[in-house]
Amino acid sequence: MRSLPLVLVLLAAPLARAALDFDGAGPETVGITTVVFTKTSETTGAPRVLETSIWYPAVPGTGTREGNVFRDAAVRKHRWPLIVFSHGLCAFPFQSPFYTAGLARWGFIVVAPPHPGSTIDDPACDSAPSIADALVNRPADVRFVIDQMLAAAKQPRSPFFRAVAKRKIGMTGHSFGGWTTLRVAEIEPRIRGALALSPVTTAPFTVTDPIKRPAMVMTGEIDSLTPFETDARAAFALLRGPRFLIELLKTGHCGFAVACVPDFCGAGCEPTALPLGEAHAIALRYAAPFFLRYVAGRSGLRDAITADPTHPAAVIVEAVPRG
Repeated sequence: MRSLPLVLVLLAAPLARAALDFDGAGPETVGITTVVFTKTSETTGAPRVLETSIWYPAVPGTGTREGNVFRDAAVRKHRWPLIVFSHGLCAFPFQSPFYTAGLARWGFIVVAPPHPGSTIDDPACDSAPSIADALVNRPADVRFVIDQMLAAAKQPRSPFFRAVAKRKIGMTGHSFGGWTTLRVAEIEPRIRGALALSPVTTAPFTVTDPIKRPAMVMTGEIDSLTPFETDARAAFALLRGPRFLIELLKTGHCGFAVACVPDFCGAGCEPTALPLGEAHAIALRYAAPFFLRYVAGRSGLRDAITADPTHPAAVIVEAVPRG
């Protein structure tokens, strides 16, 4: 007969998994810090200064409160999975704090570098030369930041010393950052899972090789900049591993951003559109279990990436959870 302690242990695992509520916030306190990485441009050889925002699970009671996160709080001791977030064209690393901080609440270190020449501070960010430059430099920025975070995990003086799980790395991004996500998933073998939000896939934003690692594509129904029926379906067609295609009804291109400005975002800012808060909740509702299952390696989450009647605005158009 099994001992009572062993029985309790065996029961605890499924009960803990059942207790996960992806409609709420994750269990971790979130810290935020800024680290400056400098690399060499792939196109010009000039320095690229990457003033990178990092969200992470933090020790409660440390740091200085900034809204719902704590500036320069102590990193909670654990080997956390790493996710890189790539911002959109003419955007910035802090464009989706609900998402970056939200994933950190579920136990991820989320690193968001800027892409110089492609940010809101660059006057020519949407010009053809800037886009051509970014197509080369963005994936290299991501790979460099991964290198730097893994190096920091080996440095005793770094706040991220022994804090990064080097074999559990994910990639995500919005719009041009969605393309960056697909491209990095195509060329970077360290990526275990990728989630592209409203990715752009029309020329010159092309990805040619099949992507064999787990991936999810999530786009709004009324997105007029990267339409679901063209860009989202084209992105999904690239996927060969476990894969998911999710459509957010009544949602535009900026349903995954901090604000919706019609001149910049296109459709989706009108009063009849899905409120941003609801779009944000849906994005996290499906992103968190995706990354927990396919990047963090958490078991027991098969049913977490299925249609959820509490979120009727989310439609899982296609799902192949086993590849």
